[in-house]
Amino acid sequence: MIDQPSGLTSFAITAGLALAGSLALTPLTRRLAWRLGFVAQPVAERWHRRAVAMLGGVPVWLATVAVVLLVGGLSPETTMVALGSSALFFLGLVDDVLPLKPSTKLSAEIVIACVVIAFGYQLHWTGSPLIDALLTIVWIAGITNAFNLLDNMDGLCAGVAVIAAIAFCGSSGAAERASLVYAAALAGATLGFLRYNFNPASVFLGDCGSLLLGSTFALLALSKAPSGQTSLISTLIVPVLIVLLPIFDTTFVTISRKLSARAASQGGRDHTSHRLVALGFSERQATLLLYGLAGAGGAVAVGLKKANVESLGVACLLLVGIVLLAIHLARVRVYDGDDFALLRGRPFTPLLTRMTTHKRRIFEIALDTCLISIAYYLAYAVRFAEEFRPLYYGLFAISLPIVIACQLAGFFVAGVYRGVWRYITITDLFVYLRGILIGSAGMVLMIVYVYRFEHYSRSVFMINAMLVGLFVVGSRLSFRWVADLSGRRQSVGRRALICGAGDGGALLLRELRNNPQHDCVPTGFLDDDPAKRHRSIMGVPVLGSIADVERLITTHSPDVVIVSTGKLHPTKFAAVQFACARTGVDLKQMEFRIVDVTAGRLVSTA
Repeated sequence: MIDQPSGLTSFAITAGLALAGSLALTPLTRRLAWRLGFVAQPVAERWHRRAVAMLGGVPVWLATVAVVLLVGGLSPETTMVALGSSALFFLGLVDDVLPLKPSTKLSAEIVIACVVIAFGYQLHWTGSPLIDALLTIVWIAGITNAFNLLDNMDGLCAGVAVIAAIAFCGSSGAAERASLVYAAALAGATLGFLRYNFNPASVFLGDCGSLLLGSTFALLALSKAPSGQTSLISTLIVPVLIVLLPIFDTTFVTISRKLSARAASQGGRDHTSHRLVALGFSERQATLLLYGLAGAGGAVAVGLKKANVESLGVACLLLVGIVLLAIHLARVRVYDGDDFALLRGRPFTPLLTRMTTHKRRIFEIALDTCLISIAYYLAYAVRFAEEFRPLYYGLFAISLPIVIACQLAGFFVAGVYRGVWRYITITDLFVYLRGILIGSAGMVLMIVYVYRFEHYSRSVFMINAMLVGLFVVGSRLSFRWVADLSGRRQSVGRRALICGAGDGGALLLRELRNNPQHDCVPTGFLDDDPAKRHRSIMGVPVLGSIADVERLITTHSPDVVIVSTGKLHPTKFAAVQFACARTGVDLKQMEFRIVDVTAGRLVSTA
């Protein structure tokens, strides 16, 4: 055992030693896995498309336990964590070598959870020993399997575990030194493994690694007796926020599989990460985005533990964001086949589809009510900081119903609820601004009439108006952004060059992206306007002038050239025709028509 430095130095040394150990042990384990044949072969319901070594949890476990023993990080609590997580690690190792039935694994997890409870360690959420014991069993089995399910894309589970370990360290007090040391060792060991597991991964965690990580975080939340801080925030919300992403992914996948008449234990490419890829992100981008979500949960957990008044509002905002994310992800079709292309299509979840169509207005009003409440809370928290709770919380509470009613009324008067989110434009933004101004004026007048505006702050309402605008507009723009991103994701189809980067070209681009029947993927524009050269239209670059058409056809190999305007000079149109004929590329022209159906004759053509 080495000497024990104090403070951050101790944790940095612990994490550094575990990092070095994992960096050294992981390549050896990878080589051994290949030699012994412990390799994950690609199968239809899994994401990876090549053979990858398994047993990556072995170096993480060895480095974590060895370093904890070396630096003297064992206490009665961390001994329980080490023994319990090691038992689940070996359960996962057996499953990697001799695959077990899901029911067998779950039974073993429950037995281990019961043994932990028998030694006096459990959650203290309700004050009832029996209920808390049952919740502890669900917590241990649930978080353990949540990390197991999260291990579905290169680097995802390991990276989220590193973030969760850092968040645990940041939200724990000095009295929990042994637990901090254990979490620091786990963070370092997992980070070292992540060096080889990030996309493209050369080694997988395997069940031994994912069960180890999940069980460790589940067990770190247990104690023999309630701590001095017994608030709901410190005992329940903080631990949940630390492992927010695994909980969200597991809950979302379980519900979607149940709604699709599939077994929750059945493998598949329907996880949060897979759906993000289907929406247009690369695997690395999807992983990094989920890192950000995990980091947001961890940061809010740290803020709540430190009694930061803004953190509660941010936590509620994060919850609203997760609900919106779930709605976006639920619109991805995943269950009609195993081909990756089938991850694209129409909504598959009837419940969420009905919520956002037939019952869309109710959903909008409920969402805006939440956003208005969060904005008003944060306005007070930003304006008064630590004085908010003791001095101004009463003013906030009694005026909140007035603020909600007036702001919703302002939205109704301005016509906010007449728009369609997916097609939001600058005109709609002015409608939202008008609604916010009407609502803000109404709430100030009502508070003056009811409470004479005594002790209220004008700056609170100014901050509130800005936050309401940011939150409400952001929630609407997210649907436009996802729709645009979904259109850009198309990578299978005929490559198309568009002649004309004006309004007609933009209209054609949207049509090609939104209508898969055209079977065209826009790859570039041609336009004679020098101001547009080397710029992009909705992410598609302007490659050159129409005079460069033959050269650009040669360099970019399109399958079709589409003229988006009827105003192209005949000489230039003939040049485009000649270039397409010489290179064997199809030439098409967009035509926009309005037909008088009653008279059966053409009214206008553009």
